[in-house]
Amino acid sequence: MLFLFKALISLLVVVNPIDSTIYFLTLTADRPAEERRAIVHKAVTAATVFLLAAIWFGELLLSLLGISIGAFAVGGGLMMLVMAMAMAMLQARPSALERTPAETEEAAGRESIAIVPLAMPLMVGPGVLSMAVLLADQAGGIGGRIGLTLVAGVVMGILWWLLRKAEPVVDWLGETGANVLIRIAGMILAAISVQIIADGLVQLFPGLAGLKMG
Repeated sequence: MLFLFKALISLLVVVNPIDSTIYFLTLTADRPAEERRAIVHKAVTAATVFLLAAIWFGELLLSLLGISIGAFAVGGGLMMLVMAMAMAMLQARPSALERTPAETEEAAGRESIAIVPLAMPLMVGPGVLSMAVLLADQAGGIGGRIGLTLVAGVVMGILWWLLRKAEPVVDWLGETGANVLIRIAGMILAAISVQIIADGLVQLFPGLAGLKMG
């Protein structure tokens, strides 16, 4: 149960639904309500498929590529930390890992934005996929992965609800409230990233565990 709670918080933080909601409103400002609902349904469905694929098949892919989970943990943690995902949220500004101003302008003019850029990379980008694979490794057997799948469903359900209620949610939070939540999420994600890196280093260099105990 503790693991599932940890997984829920970790996925919520890295998915960052408030940021996704604000970006969704930016991209769909000129689109009718019916089209917005269709975009939300398609985007969240695609994002869920990507996330579940990482949970169930991510480790298999790493094994086929000859990448250890320790090395992946260090790489994934560094990516989340160094590539400005956590730091961007601390400053309440969009992450360069997720999108650039040019990509935002291009996306706004697209006829279909549900898969790219909403589902990938906004909702389920490299950081989310990395977190999913690492959590799947910690989950262990089939039972653990089924529990993690349910947690992922809850996270995607929260994201779906926020996107469906995007306008009232953003109006209620206001710019200050949204920025505060994003900064808090950034601090938590920064701490999670450091812990992932530390755990990965211990797996790569078991001797570090003895130094830590000492």
